[in-house]
Amino acid sequence: MGFAFYAMSQMVLADASSLVFVSPVLTFFMGALFLHEKIDPISLISAITAFGGLICVVRPGFLFGYDHPTAASDGSWVAVCSALLGAFSQVFVFLTMRQLKGLNVFVIVHYFALASVILTMLWLALIQQSFYMPDTFLLWRAIIGTGIATFGGQMFLTRGFQLEKAGIAAVMRYLDVVFVFIWDSLILGEHINHWSIVGAVVILTCAVIIAVRKIQMTMKD
Repeated sequence: MGFAFYAMSQMVLADASSLVFVSPVLTFFMGALFLHEKIDPISLISAITAFGGLICVVRPGFLFGYDHPTAASDGSWVAVCSALLGAFSQVFVFLTMRQLKGLNVFVIVHYFALASVILTMLWLALIQQSFYMPDTFLLWRAIIGTGIATFGGQMFLTRGFQLEKAGIAAVMRYLDVVFVFIWDSLILGEHINHWSIVGAVVILTCAVIIAVRKIQMTMKD
């Protein structure tokens, strides 16, 4: 997660997101290599197509051009490598959660939170060397709400990887991008680009195809 955050702080957000979100496609191959999970060709093609939909939504500058005010550069090689390391780190996490499918989901989430607290304290003490205490009700509400939502999201994400193959479960994370631009429009009033609509439709279609394929394979078994 730290690699991904660094890349997003140093690169155009769309470019960093595109690199980090190669992880679901990589998970298909890594799951087959390390967990010996069978790759369903239709699901794999859907995953790659969904990544194409992601590209339409985030519109990275190296493909669509840097024509907006925040796109000053495409990031350094350090940032690019950091984004790719973030993607591979996510793959490792996905495979690990899949391996721990027999463990109670709250145990996994507990140690995830514990590691986050310890590493954050070390970062504050050794690198940042400063701490900001929120001083408004709005900030506290946002922080507490983020914590609760993150806990719920991590719990369901972990459970999903315990129940489903790593590759298929990882592809469902592309729906994150769809919901982000939906919330941007409904809550923040952001303008929806036509490419975002195309990408969202592609991602949703691929997600439905994978879900239907899973149902068909389950019925055969």
